[in-house]
Amino acid sequence: MRSRRLAIVAGLALAAAAAPHLVAQQPTGRALAEPWPEIVKVDGIEILHVQRGVYMLVGGGTNVTAQVGDEGVTLVDAGGPAQGEKIVAAVRRLTKKPLRYLVNTSADAGSVGGNSAVVSAAGGTSGPAANANAGILVISHEKALNRMMKSAPGFAALTGDALPGSSFFTPKKDFYANGEAVQLLYQPQAHSDGDVMVFFRGSDVISTGDVFRTDSYPVIDTAKGGTLQGELNALNAILDITVPERNQMGGTRVIPGHGRICNEADVLEYRDMLTIIRDRVRDMVRKNMTLEQVKAARPTLEYDGIYGTRKEWTGAMLIETAYAELAGSGKK
Repeated sequence: MRSRRLAIVAGLALAAAAAPHLVAQQPTGRALAEPWPEIVKVDGIEILHVQRGVYMLVGGGTNVTAQVGDEGVTLVDAGGPAQGEKIVAAVRRLTKKPLRYLVNTSADAGSVGGNSAVVSAAGGTSGPAANANAGILVISHEKALNRMMKSAPGFAALTGDALPGSSFFTPKKDFYANGEAVQLLYQPQAHSDGDVMVFFRGSDVISTGDVFRTDSYPVIDTAKGGTLQGELNALNAILDITVPERNQMGGTRVIPGHGRICNEADVLEYRDMLTIIRDRVRDMVRKNMTLEQVKAARPTLEYDGIYGTRKEWTGAMLIETAYAELAGSGKK
């Protein structure tokens, strides 16, 4: 009898080894407390477990956050244009529960381009009447909503149910989903004038949108109301929330708008980098140096190899933004 039990156990082990793809399958419905045993890719979207029932979906534009539980799914951002369907397919690999909430962290195309597809998959309505049985409640800051209704270069204005059905103008908004408080924290004049960060309080995960990213310098969109000081304020707001587990590592997880999953130490290093560059440019402004002289001094030099590799937003562009703000503010 004992030998038979051993044979059965050995057979199960061999079956698992022969079919590792089966190990990656996850139950649907309940909040998924354990990490995936491997990175799973669905239609070009990578699914990465972050903490408790929170996942990061990578590859559809801005990093998308999915909180999964018995009540359904809360999404932070919807991916870029033509990416919404892929985001939905990735979510459906996690759970068949309804899509209940979608928070847009800004009016950027990479954050809201997939709104229409997500709303359609959820039942085709995004207004206050949306619930777990019909539709999804889409939420943004009021200033982001106003920008979504206007066309921008390369991106048409959103209309109908693709637009948020709920907006707010206060410093924060909150709701309860899947057994935890979800806080929406407005960050004025940071990456833009309508940025929102989302803090999943029970899971201890904060989704920052593009006020924090690990693949480049912070993109400060002055045309949309972004400022250097507002960006620093937003990074400090993240640090006020994050708590490390030990030795400044672990603890609160941070999902950036682009890049890898982080913790407090990563945000601290990024904040310090931006502060150092700000202080260097400010000192040069006080010496009445011209913009060209400041650029020639290369105040971003030791950081360019890490954060200045994207031609869309280089160290020189950050210097121009910092110089214009500091020289124009009279901080001499």
